[in-house]
Amino acid sequence: MRRFSALFLAATLVPGAASALSMTDTLEAWKQSSALDRLQLATRFGKSFVSVNESFTAGYFVKCIDEVAGYSNSQKAKIEDAVRECVASQLRMTGKGQADE
Repeated sequence: MRRFSALFLAATLVPGAASALSMTDTLEAWKQSSALDRLQLATRFGKSFVSVNESFTAGYFVKCIDEVAGYSNSQKAKIEDAVRECVASQLRMTGKGQADE
């Protein structure tokens, strides 16, 4: 349940906050944007999700979204899809979130 609350929080905080990128942009747009634009958006993700897991930092999101964007079939996927994958992946690795399902 906390995971979904954090996703909702991120969705409400992010779209107007970063003018160059938003959660609804594609991963192709992520790859083509500047490092500063990616960091600004990732910082907002980190602020939104750090209460769920302390490893959810801006650096984590930049690295993870970069990795997801590198998948050969991911260019049309949205940044929000990558964020969901990043959050789910980290929670699986730490064993958290299973009680919420």
